[in-house]
Parts: sequence; C-alpha cells; structure tokens
Amino acid sequence: MESDGLKVFLRSVGNAVYSVNTICVGLDAVSKGSVEKPEDLTISWTATDPKQASISARSFAVRSALVFVEEALLEYIKYIGSCPDQPSKILAAVKADGAAKKIEELSAQVSNLQKYWMPIVVLLVRWRNQVVHNSSNSLSPSFRNILSENSDLIKDKHAAIDIAQTLSNFDSKKITLKDFTTMISVTIRYVRQLDSELSPHITSPESFRNQLDARELVIEYKNVIGVNGTVKQKKKFDNFIRSNFPSLIGAQSAELFEVRHDVLRDV
Repeated sequence: MESDGLKVFLRSVGNAVYSVNTICVGLDAVSKGSVEKPEDLTISWTATDPKQASISARSFAVRSALVFVEEALLEYIKYIGSCPDQPSKILAAVKADGAAKKIEELSAQVSNLQKYWMPIVVLLVRWRNQVVHNSSNSLSPSFRNILSENSDLIKDKHAAIDIAQTLSNFDSKKITLKDFTTMISVTIRYVRQLDSELSPHITSPESFRNQLDARELVIEYKNVIGVNGTVKQKKKFDNFIRSNFPSLIGAQSAELFEVRHDVLRDV
C-alpha cells in the first residue's frame, strides 16, 4: 500500500517530469526554426541561432526540474520522520546533517535496495547542489566504484545509459535529459522501497489513533464522530478520510468506520 507521503512525492515528481517533457517537445520546434513568437505574448524573444537557443533552454528546464525533484524527495523524508512510532534509528537518520547524509543513513535501515540506487540518489542531490550553489562537492570514490561495478546492470535497466558518461557530465557540470530521467527513475524506485519498509501503515484502531495524534487531528476527528446519526457520521467520516488519509479509501476505511468510537476510547 502506498503511504500518503509517497502519493504526494509521486504526484510532485510526475508533474515535474511531464512539464520537462512538454518543454522539450516545444523546444524541438524552436530548434527547427518553425516557431514564431505570438503577437499577444508580451515578452521579448528572438532566436538568431534557434538550435543553440533550444539546447540552452532545455538544459535550464532540466536543471530547474532537478531542484524541484530534490525538494520533493526531502519532503518525503520529512514525512517519514513525522510518522508516529518510528524507531530511533529512523528519526536519527531523518535528522542527519544534509540531504546526502540523510539518504545514506536511511538506506542503512532498508534491506531490499539495489546496490546502485543509493549512489544515484546521492548523485541527484550533489547535482542539485551544483546547480543551485555552484557546489564543488563531488561524488565519493566509493559511490563511483559502485556505479562502475554495476554499469552493465544500470545500462540494462535504464534505457542503455552509460553511467560513466553521466559521471563525466556531472564532473563537467552539464546535465542531459537522459541523465535526468535516469536519476528520476532510480529515485522513484528508491523512495517506493523506503515506503514499503519504513512507512508505518495503519493496521488497527491504535495505529490510526497514533496517526491522529501525530498530525494533530484528534479534535477534528472527535467532531466527525460526534455528528448525530450513522448516515451523517459516515458521510463526515468518508470526507475526513478522503482529505487526510486518502490511502485508506475503500475497504480499510469501511473497517475503521465500524470501530470509529474505539479509536479514541481512552482519549
């Protein structure tokens, strides 16, 4: 089951990727010189070299999207840390200094990661820092070795990408669309695995109550189940679940409604 945090992450990343793809399609027409600025578009724009203008704009779009994706990743990590009943090791990992360190320490708590996933997610973070801060932080030799050792697997799993070329692009501060899409693909797989192993799921009235406490929704929930009449309560309850716990919509929501008063029995 996908957590609410994962759903938000996937939606954010999906929007970013779709926007980049749309921009690239439009820029292809620009590169061919087949586009003119509409008269009602109140901007200044000319292209003496349409092909170079398109290449430059595409690079800007990819770099901008990279920043957006890393922010979505950090929001997901924050979500993991906010879930109730998390072990101390998870909380410590979420509070680690810097995005790359958070990823390294969270990865140590997950058992079923492909060996090359974590280095590529860290590469995404390093590349984002390069774009935003002109950072000179490189990818560690150990991570580079892992990527080199798994280059054939990466090529097989990710559209024949040459990971050595990707690392060369990183070192020379130029990102390609293929670099971007590969890092996004790996990051999505990585976050899905984190979610399956680290995100606490609601399996009982007690775990639901813990989620209500953690998200400060107890008072709102009391108002929902305090409505007179089962039909009205059910309608309010369904709206509450839809707004706050969309991953529970369906059979699990119906089961929780049957024990709705037990959830706050001791509160």
